[in-house]
Amino acid sequence: MGNIADELVQVTQGMKVDVGHAALTVTKALDYVGIDDKSHGRRVGLICHRIAHLLGWNRTRRHFILIAGMLHDCGVSSTTVHRKLVAEIEWEGAEEHCLRGDQFLQSFPPFCPFAAAIRYHHTRWQDLPPSLDNKTREYANLIFFADRLDVAYASFVIGHPHHEVLLGREHLLAELAPYVGILFSDEIYTAAAHAIQKDSFWLELREEYLDDAILEALSSEDYEISLSFDEIESLGELISQIVDAKSPYTHYHSLRVADLAYTLSGLAGLGPYQRRILRLSGLLHDVGKLRTPDEILEKPGALTDAEVAQMRSHPLDSKRVLNSLFPNTPIAKWAAEHHEKLDGSCYPFGWKGDQIDFPTRILSVADIFQALCQKRPYRHRLNIDDVLEIMDVMAAKGEIDLSIYGLLKANKEELYTIAIRT
Repeated sequence: MGNIADELVQVTQGMKVDVGHAALTVTKALDYVGIDDKSHGRRVGLICHRIAHLLGWNRTRRHFILIAGMLHDCGVSSTTVHRKLVAEIEWEGAEEHCLRGDQFLQSFPPFCPFAAAIRYHHTRWQDLPPSLDNKTREYANLIFFADRLDVAYASFVIGHPHHEVLLGREHLLAELAPYVGILFSDEIYTAAAHAIQKDSFWLELREEYLDDAILEALSSEDYEISLSFDEIESLGELISQIVDAKSPYTHYHSLRVADLAYTLSGLAGLGPYQRRILRLSGLLHDVGKLRTPDEILEKPGALTDAEVAQMRSHPLDSKRVLNSLFPNTPIAKWAAEHHEKLDGSCYPFGWKGDQIDFPTRILSVADIFQALCQKRPYRHRLNIDDVLEIMDVMAAKGEIDLSIYGLLKANKEELYTIAIRT
């Protein structure tokens, strides 16, 4: 009973989270969608912060726009949409991800204040609703401007050594000049014209300097808050929605894996704290898949060896994000190992037997079961008997934990209902 009591205290206490650092970590996960360019969100945040200095905004407003700028693309999960957004100054489909981003941010109270700016960050300056307050108008338009300036910058450094951006800075700004007064405010463009004269404006956009510059800016404000476990789970659900929105074939996958893992861990007798953090790991186990191209996730036929190899990195991508977001917990470890099999036949570590702990075994069974229950591009949803027939073979080969699988079979109807719930 002592251990259960300790776990109940841990659940009640929740965790302390720094909002800025949480936003930085979420942004790093979102930047995976760019695949090759994995710094767009962070660069936009820093560009916003630097221009805000020249606009005369105070420290609190600069801190706000840094976070809002980093989170601006939280409505983009699709690599196809990302390609469109970085290829054109305006794209008629941009509104959809602004609406989705607004919705996602409103689901996590500490990120709610940034939602309105994200909602309008692809709206022309001349078309912003008169009902918006002046600060929100400025935030949204600065994000729009910084986003487009970063697209021009990213295109430039593809074909030039990075230091040459110091020679091309006027040209990059000039690309946006025709849109002043239409897409962007005169005030923001004028401030940017002064900001870009500093070499540091451009040099700090390089990957090796970027995080240091952002962390230095974030340190100017103390945004650490205590979150209940319910609020922490709402952050997990926010990120899982972003991941699952990547493809119609992955909708609700993370949420249902989390619910299955939570239910199975209860049937297995785990304590309340372990069950809650295992659910968090389930919510976030596939965050690394943001880096997987849409065409692989939605391919109707068998993947090529190269496509399989590309997808097999996602557990380690998940681990990197979750170690930053939830340090000193096993959440990242469980997520990174959810594809391991007891016979050592799977990835990324090839663990076998006792090298795979009990919560990881639960998460693995939950992930396999939900994936088989869900419609995929290459097949329809399987019924419960077909799912168990496949998993019986896996159990016979020694790939999955027999005790956990026994609990699943004994409660198959309840768990199947959870797995297919929308």
